Amino acid sequence: MLTLALSLLTGVILWFALNALWPGHPVWNSVLGVLGFMGVIVLINLLMRKRLEAIFKDVQTSIMDTQERLKRKITMMQNKMQGGPKLQAMIEKEQAESIRETIKILDRVAPLKKWNVLAARQADTLRGQLLFQIKDFEAADPFLDKALVLEPLTLAMQMTRWYKRGKMDDVSKAFKKGVKRFKDEKATLIYALYSWILLAEGRQDEAVVVLDEGKTKTENETLKQNWDHLVNNRPKRFSNAGLGEQWYALYLEQPKAQIVRSQAAFGGPGMGGRRSR
Repeated sequence: MLTLALSLLTGVILWFALNALWPGHPVWNSVLGVLGFMGVIVLINLLMRKRLEAIFKDVQTSIMDTQERLKRKITMMQNKMQGGPKLQAMIEKEQAESIRETIKILDRVAPLKKWNVLAARQADTLRGQLLFQIKDFEAADPFLDKALVLEPLTLAMQMTRWYKRGKMDDVSKAFKKGVKRFKDEKATLIYALYSWILLAEGRQDEAVVVLDEGKTKTENETLKQNWDHLVNNRPKRFSNAGLGEQWYALYLEQPKAQIVRSQAAFGGPGMGGRRSR
């Protein structure tokens, strides 16, 4: 890593220079050498963070521009009484094309990874999220597998893809880590997703236990209702629809009354879609 190498070199040069110019003070010279080492690290990290923020801002701007353009098109088409599956398919196609162009912006992160070890991982996490949102799941999987999980939706995307690929051990481990990391209402989506998966796998009793814990910790009405349905043996009434867009963003189910809509803003849920492996 160039940051560490340059910082170490700076510290060593500073230490030798101080000892030559100010002999007889080894302790202070060492302290100043360490401060020089740390100062270079801080300076480089600040510069790299600004460059990363600029790149991610460009990504966000591109997505928001696409969103606004598609919203205008949807409104125009609906005003002309045109809609339905054909319009939905057209919007999804245009959206996917725009997102793929947006993803290319992340290529600008490549030169920074020599200076910041997390730069590439941050970019790859966002790349995985965007590919997931346009339903290019196979392309998203390698990035999501190693994603930097900073919020529940990213973890939910990981769990969804591991479930679809039959990796239930990974799903269970992710759930346990997730509910420890995300507290209170932030864990709602994680509890809802895992209980849905357990029910889909025919593990209703385990889903009841998960929902019992989830409804207590999050006080979410959807979790409470689903727990009530399962303990009273009404699994067909189980529904995470109450979570809205954040649930449909996982593409495990689609709304009963599907509405044509454009890609959600950066970091948010995407369009509803069919279940697909």
